[in-house]
Amino acid sequence: MDSRALVIGCMLVVLATCHPRSFIRDCGDILLNCPSALSDEYVIQPGDGRPRFTVYCEMRKDGGWTVIQRREDGSVDFYRNWKEYKDGFGNMNTEFWLGNEQINRITSDGDYELLIELTDHLDITRVAKYSHFRIGTEDSNYTLTINGYTGPAGDSLAYHNGQQFTTYDRDNDKMSSYNCAEKWKGAWWHNACYHSNLNGLYFPSGTDDDTGINWVKHFDRGLKTTVMMVKRAP
Repeated sequence: MDSRALVIGCMLVVLATCHPRSFIRDCGDILLNCPSALSDEYVIQPGDGRPRFTVYCEMRKDGGWTVIQRREDGSVDFYRNWKEYKDGFGNMNTEFWLGNEQINRITSDGDYELLIELTDHLDITRVAKYSHFRIGTEDSNYTLTINGYTGPAGDSLAYHNGQQFTTYDRDNDKMSSYNCAEKWKGAWWHNACYHSNLNGLYFPSGTDDDTGINWVKHFDRGLKTTVMMVKRAP
């Protein structure tokens, strides 16, 4: 059986084994119902009664992770406006942002942890893991709640805890003199301004530029790839 057929087969198993009133809330539910599921795109529906949507599930190792962001080659422009970050954009097989609305729906449906994988242009990879991750609704400007850091990458998100999301056309940061997302070319939960900016500009050469993809405090090399993914906390 080829990989695509296996993915479709897993979706059919999930649909057949779940109670009609239950929901496939995230990639963890996919893996629970189909342990042989491969990393690929799947359809989920958090338990809020709103429409389903497609996510990319990372099933390797301690799988069941729902990917919310990926950068790898600069093929997708991340310098985008509020609506685009709300709805999501990109290609789930390469670079994408899942969408703040979708991230809110997932992380509001229970306790979630966040795993971030960072690789620089020397091919050095580090991870940062947080035991609690959530973003609020649009009414809160998708306020970030993050805590419980572990990992060798260093904690460059603590500075952003409690901050609202900022894009170049929606200034919600704490910098009084300018819009952080506009100045540093990256939508993020800016404070005044950032210790991390994983949606900054992509520089193929690994140029250490303040407008680039940065994890500044502890892993400041100019990043080549990033992956952000969430999973229901144990």
